[in-house]
Amino acid sequence: RFEQLFIRMTVSNGLPFSFVENEETKALFEFIAPGLVLPNRKAIGGRILKDAAKSLQHNIVKIAANDKDGVTAAFDGWTNVKIEQLWGVVFITSKGQPLVWGAHEISAERSRTTDVIQHIEEMMEDAKNKYVCIKAFVSDSAGEYAAARWQMRRKYPSKIFLPCMAHQ
Repeated sequence: RFEQLFIRMTVSNGLPFSFVENEETKALFEFIAPGLVLPNRKAIGGRILKDAAKSLQHNIVKIAANDKDGVTAAFDGWTNVKIEQLWGVVFITSKGQPLVWGAHEISAERSRTTDVIQHIEEMMEDAKNKYVCIKAFVSDSAGEYAAARWQMRRKYPSKIFLPCMAHQ
């Protein structure tokens, strides 16, 4: 439990993992809890971070799967600071809670309608395998997304495919 709280504190405060090696940090924790052994930065950036991410992802799936009214999938592509092309998905529950479902690096792909459809269908299958019901999909209005929405509406008539109103 300490490690979970520790990683959440570290990340939410934007602290580098190396802060645990700072003498002032060690002095503070020694004052608060004498004898407490702090994890080193490699443990924080390795095992502890992986465990926290796994726990968070489990909770996201649980919340999404328990939404009996179904979730809305909002997705978009963008370029990160390393100039990599990413495709990200956020589920929005029927109560309005956003859940970061994931992001995938797609730099090797061209931005084509067939690629967008493939990503949507892979997301649908992944969600289905985790017992998550997606009722609606929202994407930006770029040409490949508009064409994908048009094709997906015909292939999946029970689903709703909408453009993002902010991108109109």
